[in-house]
Amino acid sequence: MLFHAAVGVTLDLFVAPVSAALAEHGVRRIAVAGRGSVPPGLAAHFDDLAEVTPFRRGSPRSLARATGELHRIVTAVRPGLLHLHSPYAIALGRLVARATGTPHLAVVHGTLFGRRGPAGLLFGAIESATAWLTPRYVTVNPDDAASYRRLAPRAEVAVAPCGGAGLDVEKLRRDATGSRRLPGRAPRILALCRLTPDKNLDLTVAAWRLLRAGMPDLELRIVGSAMPGEPAWQPPDEPGVTTAAWTGAPGRELAAADVLLSTSPREGFSLNLAEALVLGTPVVAVANRGSRAVAGQAGAGITLVPGDPVAVAAALATCLRSAARPAVPAAARAWARAGVVDFHVARILDALRPAPAPVAGPVAAAG
Repeated sequence: MLFHAAVGVTLDLFVAPVSAALAEHGVRRIAVAGRGSVPPGLAAHFDDLAEVTPFRRGSPRSLARATGELHRIVTAVRPGLLHLHSPYAIALGRLVARATGTPHLAVVHGTLFGRRGPAGLLFGAIESATAWLTPRYVTVNPDDAASYRRLAPRAEVAVAPCGGAGLDVEKLRRDATGSRRLPGRAPRILALCRLTPDKNLDLTVAAWRLLRAGMPDLELRIVGSAMPGEPAWQPPDEPGVTTAAWTGAPGRELAAADVLLSTSPREGFSLNLAEALVLGTPVVAVANRGSRAVAGQAGAGITLVPGDPVAVAAALATCLRSAARPAVPAAARAWARAGVVDFHVARILDALRPAPAPVAGPVAAAG
């Protein structure tokens, strides 16, 4: 089978654990991503790895070239299934799958439905016209599932129990050991995400500044980096703000924070929010499809707010006044990596299984 994503980071974070599990079933796994986006060590998780013209946020010309290159790869390899990830890769892979007669399954980590501006309008137009071409979807929140059930009424649409490949809960808790906030320390708000304008971090800073007017020792900790090829957002250089590059041990940052803040207007399933709740760190998040999915499963410990600095600051103040940490949600078991990987493997094996031969009807007697 062939996994296809716009950037290699998606394959590394979300697909590699699924690929490793499929190896135990004797499935040959090939990965394809945009050239220059493949992180070191990714090839170890697959039997083969190929790159195409970078197309995430690309021009129509780069999209066309990437589609042609993917078509040539699929024609040469003849996989039994295309497993597609990320909006642009799904759109390109869907066309190649139909052109080559290859079965495909789309994993929708997030969408641009409802997003204003050219990108959102283009995404909506493409999906409205072509979503019906995909026979199987996996989404990570109920809102996206409802959208695809409407756009592709004949497709099989399933909702994964968690985003990505689930949470490595044991590692998360190991990383958090010894990182808890000590009594008497200055309160800390944590923003943990990609540093790009898409995450609306200006709203994070604005809400923090409102609170800091009455809490001069309040810290804002910003942890993250921009992905290759995307515009970067620069944190403000002012007292009370500390920064760090993206970390492979988010548990340390989450455990050391008094509250995790997410002001992103668009998420598929907010893994950082789920990780915070597993560690007992309260969450304030702008309401979107992904944060609603987490809140719906968690039930407590997370406050959803509109994208307004005053509303965000008020919710943060409430969390900071409470010394109690939320209990670990019962949903944490459903978010664990083993179960989420099993969920995806089961759907892949089902899609790879040959369709049953048609049963012949009764033959009419001659005469």
